[in-house]
Amino acid sequence: MKALEEDRELVRRAKDGDLPSFDLLVVRHHRSVINLIYRFTGDFQGSEDLAQETFLRAFRGLRRFKERCAFFTWLYRITFSVCQNHRRSLFRNRAVSLDEAVETGLNHPRTESAEAEFQRKSLSAAVHEAVTSLPEEQRAPLILCRYQDLSYEEAAEILKISLPALKSRIHRARLTLKEKLAPFFDGGDE
Repeated sequence: MKALEEDRELVRRAKDGDLPSFDLLVVRHHRSVINLIYRFTGDFQGSEDLAQETFLRAFRGLRRFKERCAFFTWLYRITFSVCQNHRRSLFRNRAVSLDEAVETGLNHPRTESAEAEFQRKSLSAAVHEAVTSLPEEQRAPLILCRYQDLSYEEAAEILKISLPALKSRIHRARLTLKEKLAPFFDGGDE
């Protein structure tokens, strides 16, 4: 709860024109925003640009922030919107291939056998591609709850959907992923 109160105080000061307070909000939430952007877009290199756009939108809209929710919830809504816009433009221009997904950060250096590394990279790429291929209504709740560690209630608030709708979408996403990733597991059973 201390972090929420600190965010509220920083928001109040930033609204009053204290730019260093907004800078502190950026520092506090930068890593989470980058992680969320990467999970949505799969574009590790472009995540920083999208994060800058997110924080610029937040800064410009700060006076309109009514503080009915936590700052990070409001910021995640903005991040989600930036990611949706990016994804739309990406689909207009080209689709991200599996090879590009591997190249953009799924191949972290480790010491392991070539075969184990290949299997890990293949599974990581398949998971990434499977998640990014989910319909947005399933992908967004899954990413927020599974990868961003938000509660169901927080994710539902960010996505502006009911809690039962969120749970249903996550359930459908998991079923879809299980089906898509079955070849990576013995007989497809977990």
